[in-house]
Amino acid sequence: MAKKNRKVLGKFEVPGLRNASKTLLANIRFASLEEEVKTICITSTRMDEGKSTVCSNLACAIASSGKRVLVVDADMRRRSLGGMLDVHGSTGMYSVLSGKSSLDKAIIETPIKNLYFLDSEPHVPNPPDILSTKRFSALLETLRQMFDYVIIDTPPTGLFVDASIVANQVDGTLLALRQHGAPRKDVINAVTQLKAGNAHILGTVMTFVPTNESSSYYYSYYYSEEGKGPEGEEDAMDVVPTELVADDISEWADDTGLADAVSVDSFGVGVPRTKKKDNPFAPGAFKSDDSAKRGRHSHDTSE
Repeated sequence: MAKKNRKVLGKFEVPGLRNASKTLLANIRFASLEEEVKTICITSTRMDEGKSTVCSNLACAIASSGKRVLVVDADMRRRSLGGMLDVHGSTGMYSVLSGKSSLDKAIIETPIKNLYFLDSEPHVPNPPDILSTKRFSALLETLRQMFDYVIIDTPPTGLFVDASIVANQVDGTLLALRQHGAPRKDVINAVTQLKAGNAHILGTVMTFVPTNESSSYYYSYYYSEEGKGPEGEEDAMDVVPTELVADDISEWADDTGLADAVSVDSFGVGVPRTKKKDNPFAPGAFKSDDSAKRGRHSHDTSE
């Protein structure tokens, strides 16, 4: 029953959530008039504020508008989007970053037209270090070229620094806030942490606002089932593999298929491949520190 309701919430099937998500997409487009917003990080102040539901329903709204969208589950300690969207791949983002899988194998289609999914694997070692690597920045830039939108689900700011690291590299960030939930000081701390990472905060999304009996029921049922702490953290290794943080961006990009600017035409969508001259993974593209900045905002994310 819990899994059924989780899927209902995540797959654009609750009218109140569907309408709210379309409104959210319209507001994001308004925010894109002066500066393009294609990559979006979604976070919250604490657990159980509905950020993953916001993430999946926003992606569904984008897909229903005819745009190609990729959802990335970067909440590596508490993955939930695969269950929501009812898709499960044999590999994921960590395998791509570590050079064990190609990107085209890691990105999978969902039952929803125009919507694609990139999962993370369980027990990923030290997520902040992984998200701070040049490889993740390079991967994010390639995904930005491949899709119309990239939506990234990240952990709560009150628990981990992951969201601030990702927010530093994307076009915009949304903060999900549960109505009558997080104390004012937690919200202030979350915004302060994101701004310290030079995040472009697009705005906040208020969750758990009942619109009718049906949607209110689904919200309360699902989140009472999911009110648990992060899983897998104690079992995760503490050290990121040496090869993942190495500077061999060109060799890694060749091995994983990123050097060819793998486009979603390989998934049956028909997006042109990036021209060779525009390929960010050309040899020498990430040789110096100046040319290897972590994304779209300059910020030192070292801890």
